[in-house]
Parts: sequence; C-alpha cells; structure tokens
Amino acid sequence: MARIGKATKSITKPAATKRKPGRPAAVEPRSTVKAIKPAAMPKRAPVAAPPKVSKDELRAQVEKLELSVAALRAKNREANRAAKTAAARIAELQDQVARLEKAAASQAASAKRGATSASSGRGGRRSKVIDPGDAVPPGVAVEDQAPLDQEAETALENLEKHLDEKAA
Repeated sequence: MARIGKATKSITKPAATKRKPGRPAAVEPRSTVKAIKPAAMPKRAPVAAPPKVSKDELRAQVEKLELSVAALRAKNREANRAAKTAAARIAELQDQVARLEKAAASQAASAKRGATSASSGRGGRRSKVIDPGDAVPPGVAVEDQAPLDQEAETALENLEKHLDEKAA
C-alpha cells in the first residue's frame, strides 16, 4: 500500500496590523548623541587590467621558472648530501670521544690501582737493578761520534736555520 503524505503547512508571518487613521507613525526613540557618520572612504584608484602577454612570452617565463626549479632541486640534493655527511662525521667523532673518555677513565683507574698495588708488596714482580752500562759491553760501544762529512754538516745547518725561523 502506498502511504499518503501529509501536506505541510507553510509558516507565514501574520499580516502587519494596520494603524488606525489619525495615529502618527511609529517613531524610534531618539538618542541624545547624534549619530556619527562614517568618514568618507577614500576613493580607490581603478585597478588597471594586466597587460596582455603573448603565448611566446608565457612559454619563456615557464621555461625560466622550470630551470630555476631544477637548479633549486639540485641545490637541495647537494645540501641533503652535505647534511648526511656532516651527521655521519658527527657520529664518528662522538664515537671517538666516547672511546677516548673510556680509555682515559681506564688509565686513571689503572694508575690508581697501580699506585696501591706497587706499594702493597704482595706477589708483585720485582725488577733487578739494571746498570745502564751493562747494555753494551765496553769494547763494543762507540765512545766518540764520528766527524760529520760535508753533506751532514749542510743538513745540520739547514735544520738549525729552519728551527730558528719557526721559533721566531
């Protein structure tokens, strides 16, 4: 079965009531302050229509913009590569710093342990007293230096001169 829809009533405003003859028209209450008129708006200059540009000029502009976009993309790629290289270098340096700090800490700890264990006298290695003259037998050791030849003297003078220049 088909449903029969209800007709909807349209809502309308009631007709305005008419005044009785001889009554004055409704007047809005006047305020004591005069209404302020907005300042006269400055007149705008008419907007000039953009000049007509030919298709060739537009193509040239598009090509120029495409070239600049390509250049910017290349710079962006280069900057990204540099950033990645810098990040890798930073990571490498941080690893090196961590390694060096660890080594310094272990050296400090071993120095602290070494000072206490050497003085304890328990189970440590005892070293023999070594006379520096015992290393080379007296007949084999060279006691005086051989005199320098011409080439060695020149090299020594140049070395001393170069060291003097760096020191000054």
